Amino acid sequence: MTLTALDVQAIFKRLDALEQEIRQLRELLHAQLPPPPNAQPTDHPYIEKVPTILSGEPIIKGTRTSVRAIVEYWRFGDPPEEIMRKLPYLRLAQVCDALGYYDDHREEIDHYIALNRVPVND
Repeated sequence: MTLTALDVQAIFKRLDALEQEIRQLRELLHAQLPPPPNAQPTDHPYIEKVPTILSGEPIIKGTRTSVRAIVEYWRFGDPPEEIMRKLPYLRLAQVCDALGYYDDHREEIDHYIALNRVPVND
């Protein structure tokens, strides 16, 4: 079976529409969930610290994605839109807030980056 260029374009359009629907459904579900027990809010709307997730490292609310992970993508040259493509369950506002958190708390996040660095064998 061969697909024409129009078929492929239609498939990509439908996939984009489905991804948008999934994002909207996730947002609705997250709004319905109670916050995790012991969640500690931060001075950023999309960032929280939950002692039972990554030992309390700052994460995106409702996920297990650390601010550290987003910062490392950014340090490797990925703009926020590309980070969003790599982590499609996140919204642009969440990625930007993680980078803003980093800007406000560099020492803390740099500490987590150092703790999680994988040694390179020579």
